[in-house]
Amino acid sequence: MERRFRFIWWGLLVVLIIVASWRLFLPHGNKAYLEKTSTSREIIVYVTGAVSKPELVHLSLDARLDDALKKVSLLPEANLEALNPAEKLKDGQKIAIPYKPVVAVTTAGSPISPGSSGSASTAATAGSTAATASSGSAATASSGGSKININTAGVAELDKLPGIGPALAERIVQYRTDNGPFVRPEDLQEVAGIGPKTYEKMASMVSVGP
Repeated sequence: MERRFRFIWWGLLVVLIIVASWRLFLPHGNKAYLEKTSTSREIIVYVTGAVSKPELVHLSLDARLDDALKKVSLLPEANLEALNPAEKLKDGQKIAIPYKPVVAVTTAGSPISPGSSGSASTAATAGSTAATASSGSAATASSGGSKININTAGVAELDKLPGIGPALAERIVQYRTDNGPFVRPEDLQEVAGIGPKTYEKMASMVSVGP
């Protein structure tokens, strides 16, 4: 009887030691483990482009693009029609919100309708002639003055460049903020809305240094 009692006693002691070791050394249930588990159940994406401030956004594992859009402050120029709100996101993804395309304006100040004909063709010809003259006069003015440093110029100064309005000037500044200074003047064409023809008008007026 005494021997059986001794076996029972040692058995209970072993069980208590095992339970104590499990609670002491294994991570289950402790704060660090719970925090790590909670972190592994979310993803982090970087939202930039047509937003008031590029930022990191924390989302659930099954998050969609629409969830990220709801957590950032979009600019009025954001082109949401070009996005798929049902797109499934993944951890570490970069989301660049595009800008709305810049509408071409005639010399009379009215937008050119893509479906118009006849007079629209005449207006386009006149606009092309005016743009060529503007480009020529801008180049002449540039040869007599200093170039605009696109790495330090503000919105007001960039707005003076031919083909650049307030909206494009803001995009240039935002692109510079997100991606760092321009290495070459030609890098302006990386900004949404600035193509080869637009850049050609200002090529002789811009620089990336003193």
